Amino acid sequence: MRIPLQNLTFLILFTVSCSIFTGIFSSPTYASEKYEPQQVLKASDILPWSFFESDLYKVDQKVINDGLMNTYTVTSKHGNFEVTSNVALYKLIVEIEAIDAMKMIEESDTFTKSLKESGAGTVDGIKHLFTDPEESLKGAGKGLTSLFSRAGEAIFQSSPGETEDSRAKQLIGFSQSKRELAHKFHVDVYSTNKVLQDQLDTLAWADYGGGITISIATLPLGGPAKVVYSSSNVARLLNEAIAMTPPSELKKQNREKLAKMQIDPNLSDLFINNLYLSPRQQTYIVAALELMSDTANREVVLMVALQVQDSDMAMAITTITMMYAGYNNNVAKIKNLYPVMRIMGGTDAKGNKILVVPVDYMTWNSRVAGALEEIGNVPGSGKAQIWLLGRASDLARERLKEMGWQVLTNVADTISVNEIGLLKETKKNEGL
Repeated sequence: MRIPLQNLTFLILFTVSCSIFTGIFSSPTYASEKYEPQQVLKASDILPWSFFESDLYKVDQKVINDGLMNTYTVTSKHGNFEVTSNVALYKLIVEIEAIDAMKMIEESDTFTKSLKESGAGTVDGIKHLFTDPEESLKGAGKGLTSLFSRAGEAIFQSSPGETEDSRAKQLIGFSQSKRELAHKFHVDVYSTNKVLQDQLDTLAWADYGGGITISIATLPLGGPAKVVYSSSNVARLLNEAIAMTPPSELKKQNREKLAKMQIDPNLSDLFINNLYLSPRQQTYIVAALELMSDTANREVVLMVALQVQDSDMAMAITTITMMYAGYNNNVAKIKNLYPVMRIMGGTDAKGNKILVVPVDYMTWNSRVAGALEEIGNVPGSGKAQIWLLGRASDLARERLKEMGWQVLTNVADTISVNEIGLLKETKKNEGL
């Protein structure tokens, strides 16, 4: 059964300016119900001790929980940050370690040698292209023609997203250098972390002009970064493909894959053209949908993704999709997906109703109550289960049990999802 495209109107009406889970679980407040107040948690009670062993950064012990997600404050020698969600925190720590490693490269003889080989004038000339791009591109003329087949997606169908380099940078090859460097440092080239982007740019200009030889074996990554990436061969393989592929080509490939799934092309266009979903996140989502080949109504994922209007929302919806793919591969086949509030629920081959959410710590609140009231109307002959990456309070567990829901917590290993919300490699998902 296909969901009519006109149903998009209903979902788009929910795209108001609000944080991802506050909006996703928006619902009326029931005065007669007893809800838990906002929680203040302690970081050392939540995170592994490895987070508190670094000289590069410090995670503040005070953690604000809004009933679903944790907000962390991190101070470091390379800047101060505030992130929401455990997944975002892991990603940030990896980035901080990478930034420090990049700065060591910048101060090394390798970097200095590369600048000398490229010539200061060459690098300055390249940078001038982007301070006065219109003037600098004059005379390039026919030389760009041969690149239009590759750049066609970006030029004629999609605008560069907020985390993509300009079209000019993509065309001259600078972006290729930047993608390869990001891959070597195990970070997302489309990250919204400005400190990381500035550091990537610094190395990429030198690499583009003269070439920087960096051995992955010598990169000083450790702690959470080492744990995350040593445990996720699948993420490394997919990231390598993303690193070698321009964003325009990724978008083209994703369109073709969605077409093979018989997704409405108009819906695919809206998904691909969302400027807040990076080409990397779009690629992860499409790859996850490919794994769920027997699932009906896969277009619901794209409908939900239309709401993305900031990086937190993009990360959350990408993680939810990966969680469903992990459930499909490691627990039971998902037979059907359907809209629930502003996210999605599913039914599996055993007839169970399932709701998978990358929640850090769930308390009993009006947003959760409203969401579960709606999903409770979906028919199913089996159990009703909520799968959480994190934990739930005693009161939340009690209320959910009264409503007929079984709560499963800390499910990352069960569904084979790693700390940054990506699938680990298993025999069942080795194609991702």
